[in-house]
Amino acid sequence: MFTSVDSDSKKLEHPSNENVQFSQSLDNSIIKESKSGIANQIDSLLSQNDEYTKLQLTIFGITFIVSILLASITGIFFGFTFGFSIFIGAISGIFYLRLLAKSVGKLGKESSGVSKLQLLVPVCLFIFASKLGSLDIFPAMLGFFIYKPSLILYFSRS
Repeated sequence: MFTSVDSDSKKLEHPSNENVQFSQSLDNSIIKESKSGIANQIDSLLSQNDEYTKLQLTIFGITFIVSILLASITGIFFGFTFGFSIFIGAISGIFYLRLLAKSVGKLGKESSGVSKLQLLVPVCLFIFASKLGSLDIFPAMLGFFIYKPSLILYFSRS
């Protein structure tokens, strides 16, 4: 029933510095290979150094901050469900804005028109909010359009 361990027979080995450095580089290569699609997109966005990418990241950041503030304020005054619905709508608005920016970034290089794929985001949000009881449709749609005041705020500052 009980297991006994002989502490005298244990042998403790420490790896040499060469093995540790090789192990760390191997671990880093495994992490780089196992990145998901979203992580690769974020990594490629952060590694690029052009003006359009910086503009995208700034607008996404402003939209995210405004959405957190607005969802918190409405959550306090109107209830958790209202604030949560606005936040989910705002996240889908950021996703819509990302798809639109990606499509505009390809304009002229790979395509001659803007893709219509991003139009599925508000449709899916509406269907999701109507089927799920924990989301309200109206605040989710209001949250979806938070990216517009963020754009106005960004471009009016100059």
